[in-house]
Amino acid sequence: MKLSLSAAAAPGIELDALDAACRARGLDGIELVIASAGDARTLAARVRAARVRVVALRAERLDDAAAGSLAHLSGELGVPASAPLDEVTRGSLPKLARVFADAGGTLLAAFGTDLERVIAATAALERADDPPSVGLAWDLRPGSEDLSSSGAVLLAARRHLRLVRLYGGGPEQHQQDGRGIGPLLVDLAISGYGGPIVLTPSAPAELPRWRDWLASRRSTGCGSAHPSGELEADVRDVEGGPSRRAAIRGGAFRAARRRAPKKNGPRSEMRCAPPPGPRAYHPAP
Repeated sequence: MKLSLSAAAAPGIELDALDAACRARGLDGIELVIASAGDARTLAARVRAARVRVVALRAERLDDAAAGSLAHLSGELGVPASAPLDEVTRGSLPKLARVFADAGGTLLAAFGTDLERVIAATAALERADDPPSVGLAWDLRPGSEDLSSSGAVLLAARRHLRLVRLYGGGPEQHQQDGRGIGPLLVDLAISGYGGPIVLTPSAPAELPRWRDWLASRRSTGCGSAHPSGELEADVRDVEGGPSRRAAIRGGAFRAARRRAPKKNGPRSEMRCAPPPGPRAYHPAP
């Protein structure tokens, strides 16, 4: 699966330097964090000048001014913009859908691992006639959420899910061992999810580790990308014992075989490559 990095992992770093660090890590692109409406108005020019790969946008607030600027930037770069579910539902969903549709952008309401809220969010989209300019993003926090219901959450959100944001991974991966990330990544692959997985720090206190991780070239297992853009998931510590690990390997291999050349056989690590999802902004050569 395609892995990308939120700019929240390296605040203050120039876009071209962050893009270079992501390329060296085999990461597919950057999620830009939009702090204000003014940021959105100037970012498109900066992205083009820096010639960086952008896969998504993120805004924590979504008032009228921010929504208009975010929609315009989303349309210009051709990438989705996510905001917390509460920010999206606080306003008029049909109005937001029109704003983003008129700008050629896409808005994603970001939910946590809460089945009731996901069901309510999908119901709201259906009541609004499933506007193509609005979808869902999953803010996945394995360090603070119970992922036992993640399979049901994925099933409920699957038709609208266009982005997964993983709070952790990278240098924090080993802190999250045994919390259900490996099985969930396989479930995403088997479900046909083709959007990006954006890594972002779980807390501001983790930022120094992320800075060191970006500067390093050492692999850290699940949460590290390969230059091919595939995701390696280490299943040796997956909960459930040998039978569960065997089932995960089998499911991942079946998902990979549907897409891989016939000569490629199974390997010791899982490499699941779903079909391409929302396009990233890649500057012309």
